[in-house]
Amino acid sequence: NAAAFAGHPEQGRWGAADLRARTAADWFDPAGFLLAEEVAHGGGPDPDGEHPRLLGFHWTKREPGSAVGEVYVLGVAPAAAGRGLGRVLAVAGLRHLAGRVGLAELYVDGGNTAAVRLYRGLGFERAALDVQYRLPG
Repeated sequence: NAAAFAGHPEQGRWGAADLRARTAADWFDPAGFLLAEEVAHGGGPDPDGEHPRLLGFHWTKREPGSAVGEVYVLGVAPAAAGRGLGRVLAVAGLRHLAGRVGLAELYVDGGNTAAVRLYRGLGFERAALDVQYRLPG
């Protein structure tokens, strides 16, 4: 997450504690936490015993009892950018949500043109516009 969102003031700061806190939340569904990994030949860890390399992820969210699902976080490692993984992961996550919710929503930084293009290409439309200000320094 930190690598995929290195320039983002909130997402780029996530660490292991943030991951643990969110996976402990009542809305967390491990089936909706999708990973794209690069695996060495042979279908398992590489010969040195390393884990597969994480290329991207799509974390879906649905609050208990809600009919609304969310593209909570979708990220692609910088080294894997341009392979079309964002779209593949987005579609996989939306398929996961399809039988569980009636509506899917997401929040995206308007300056992230690749993400905006991806979501518009998948049929998402702007429902609201939030503007955030801060004092420099």
